[in-house]
Amino acid sequence: MQNRQELEDIVNSVTNAAREQEKKRAEAEAAAAAAAEAAAAEQAAAAAEEAAPQLTPAQEDKMAAIKAALAHNNEEEEPAAQPLSHEELKPLHRINEHRQETRKAAADTAEIPALRPASHATVKPASEKDTQPHHTPVKSVKPAAKKAGAPATGKKSGKKGTKSAKKTKTPKPISSNHKKPQIYAGGIGASVLVACLIGFVVVAGTYKGKFLPNTLVNTVDVAGMTTEEASYTLIKNMNAGDLHLLDHNGKEVVFNAADFDASYSVPNGALAEAADENPYTWVGKLFGSSEYQITYDYHYNADKLRKLIKNYDWGDAVSTDAHIVRQENGDFTIEKETLGDQFDVDILMNYLGEQLEDGKVILNMDESGCYGPYMAQVTADTLQGELELYNSYAKCNITFDFDDRKKKVDSGMIVDWIMTLPDGSVMKDHDGGLLFDRDKVGAFVQQMAAETDTWGTSRSFYATLDGWITVPWNGDYSSTYGWLIDQDATIDQLIELMREGKSATVEPVYKQKGLVRGADDIGTTYVEVDISAQHMWVYKNNVVVLESDIVSGTETDKERRTPRGICQIWSHESPRKLGTYAVQGYECWVDYWMPFNYLGCGFHDLSRSRYGGSIYMYNGSHGCINLPHSVAKEMYNITFNGMPAIIHD
Repeated sequence: MQNRQELEDIVNSVTNAAREQEKKRAEAEAAAAAAAEAAAAEQAAAAAEEAAPQLTPAQEDKMAAIKAALAHNNEEEEPAAQPLSHEELKPLHRINEHRQETRKAAADTAEIPALRPASHATVKPASEKDTQPHHTPVKSVKPAAKKAGAPATGKKSGKKGTKSAKKTKTPKPISSNHKKPQIYAGGIGASVLVACLIGFVVVAGTYKGKFLPNTLVNTVDVAGMTTEEASYTLIKNMNAGDLHLLDHNGKEVVFNAADFDASYSVPNGALAEAADENPYTWVGKLFGSSEYQITYDYHYNADKLRKLIKNYDWGDAVSTDAHIVRQENGDFTIEKETLGDQFDVDILMNYLGEQLEDGKVILNMDESGCYGPYMAQVTADTLQGELELYNSYAKCNITFDFDDRKKKVDSGMIVDWIMTLPDGSVMKDHDGGLLFDRDKVGAFVQQMAAETDTWGTSRSFYATLDGWITVPWNGDYSSTYGWLIDQDATIDQLIELMREGKSATVEPVYKQKGLVRGADDIGTTYVEVDISAQHMWVYKNNVVVLESDIVSGTETDKERRTPRGICQIWSHESPRKLGTYAVQGYECWVDYWMPFNYLGCGFHDLSRSRYGGSIYMYNGSHGCINLPHSVAKEMYNITFNGMPAIIHD
């Protein structure tokens, strides 16, 4: 407003000065023009009176005839009258020359538009005769009055008229004319300035209450409009008020404005800043635009909109957690989480209420947080640390060797057994080592033992006399041969190997070991006792190196009957006292003792008159295998602790 007042003061000051200057100039020009016109008129009148030629009566009659003929020719377009002779036209030529000289003299007296010739024809007001063709002035010329005593002859009068015409002088300009060009130029400049200022103020007035040129509101040109007109135009340029929602997949869902009573309006005062621009700055606006941004008021029926949203088919996909997968090349990658289609309508409606209040109708549902309650709990970002750890074990493998087969703990299993917190971070013990899930590791070891342990299991055995037979496991005391993994010790062993992060091939920790670590753990070196045949064979690499008849325990006495089973020679003693009178009711010394179970049964020497046959049925041993002394001695020397001993029927 201050700038506007200053501009108005400048305009008023310049305008007043220009008016004063123009007034003075006009007064000076008027005075000069009046003086010049008066002088020229006076001189022209005197000259005309002295120089006017005198016509004879015959010439006047001739002129009247010419006028009548010309008038008749103009009206009826009849052939023109006969032209005048040279002598008859001389007076007319002198009159025309005099008039031209008079006009030239009058034109030289001022720079303002030339005055008309000072003759009797120009002094009088214009009449119909003034508008006639050029011969009309000839008719209006009258003879001059005769002097006293002068003869009334045309000749004398003609000479006098000619003489008077020669004495006529051109009037000189008045002395002040040399100052007029400067005054006139200054006046023109001031007039132009005043005209421009007046035009400037007039144009500024046209923008009073309207927007200035190049005024844009929300990119809409509102120049020259009133606030009401601009509001109407802005609303017209908006869409119908339809609501556009973008779901998490980028799919656009449009809800028609009419379906939930939606409409726009321009808030009161929203256009005030643009409308309050100083109208006197309109010139500057021609060379640059003023851009304004406003928000619209948005009106809608929330209940109808909620119903539309709830009834729309958004899909039925369910969110999934991110997880780590192992590729075929052994590398680990993160399978990203997925976002389902479910969302919280209440959260979305609250968000829409805030945004629609500002007139925003193109909205992203993700920004509302409505998917939050249904999002995946494990995201790819939370698995980055775990992925790095997994990749460090990508080539780590631990192998348990069972000769004819192997059990492998690969990197995927190792990574799976690493313990993590709910946020995915790796758990460590007090020494900073990785913590492995002992239950998962134990489950693996237990399964491995079930598949590889032979302790406590029946065996398929190729008997010397009977071929393939099944030898049952008759208890942990009667059977003593086989492989038995120490599961707790093996779990500790495996965890320690995994912490090292190095590949390795190892054996489990065993409680019991056999001779051969294979599915057929008896192998080709063993002792076979056939109770029903009362015979024994010692095999080494499938070759019989020793055989003999025997006497086994008394078959008809359960307390003395020899237990069948899958046994092993677990000791060699020489000599050895067997039994006590206090417990067994007997005692004796033997030279060679080779026990094969934990019930006190073994191979030993005992002198008998004969071996084999049916002696064992009624006069057998207390459960041991009796051998001739020489056989017992040789057997003692060729067998070893851990050698399988298969006792079967």
